Amino acid sequence: MGVATKVNEKTGVSGTEGPKSFTRNKTDYFVMALFFAILIALGQIFTPGLSKLEDIPHFKQAYDPLNLENTLPHPYGTLFSMVLYAVQVATALYLLTFGCWAAFRAINASKAPYNEHFYVQRNKILINFGILACVSAGQDYLMANGYTKATMGNSSPLEILRDCCLWMLCFELCWYTQHRAMHEVKLLWHYGHSYHHQWRRPQHMLGITNFAFDHVIEVWVTMSSSFFGYVFFPSNFYAGKMVALVYMVFAILAHWDGWGSEKTGWGRYHINHHYLVTKNYGSHIPIFDIIFGTYQWDPYVHPDNKVDAKAE
Repeated sequence: MGVATKVNEKTGVSGTEGPKSFTRNKTDYFVMALFFAILIALGQIFTPGLSKLEDIPHFKQAYDPLNLENTLPHPYGTLFSMVLYAVQVATALYLLTFGCWAAFRAINASKAPYNEHFYVQRNKILINFGILACVSAGQDYLMANGYTKATMGNSSPLEILRDCCLWMLCFELCWYTQHRAMHEVKLLWHYGHSYHHQWRRPQHMLGITNFAFDHVIEVWVTMSSSFFGYVFFPSNFYAGKMVALVYMVFAILAHWDGWGSEKTGWGRYHINHHYLVTKNYGSHIPIFDIIFGTYQWDPYVHPDNKVDAKAE
């Protein structure tokens, strides 16, 4: 069932109408805390140990292929290896994001214009790439030194499938909880997430919008959600990196207006969130939106697009 909305024509923001459409149920956070407790308990019961000692050299080889940590005097080796790794991550983020942008331009240039929104978002995310890369380097340093449950094992198809599902479940719970809090806690909204929600109408959703967020709060939410699964459940090192990459690509697509339409619904889940604001807090899988009653699948068509929709 669709949600009745009132639209501010100036900003393009749509809000829910009356308490029947939306109620902020603060007790939901106790249930979320219970889910966290269950996941942590299951991780401690079935997989109590951290990474095996024999896995650590393999992690370090992936993290520090030049072996700077052992070649240069301490702590310079560690520092230079982290800086080099951060540069690699930032470069990869840049190439991935703007590679997707180039693909969007090739597929449908009208949905990927070089407009004022592009330049504002581009300038913001260039800073965020550096911050995200530094945080990623710190997290992978912890992983490389055995402070998580990452493993070089669990390489059978069933084990990889299980570990990927656990990683996604952990990510979705961590993301849903923090993302919803960013909307419902005024401090987090005002000083953080509200910036990302400047981009409301489809023509502002350029794909790169995914990284056009504030420099502190959403960096923490993004990186802590991706790291949570490694801390409490074992996951094959390379399989975990691959599923994280897939999630990142889907996040870029989810913020692109050209990824399907209101009818086909490919990008509908997150586009609806930007329109309705109080719906669809999940990342890609709406399991916790369904559980907590914040799921909205029916498409919301912005007034600007109604003419186009009728023409189709």
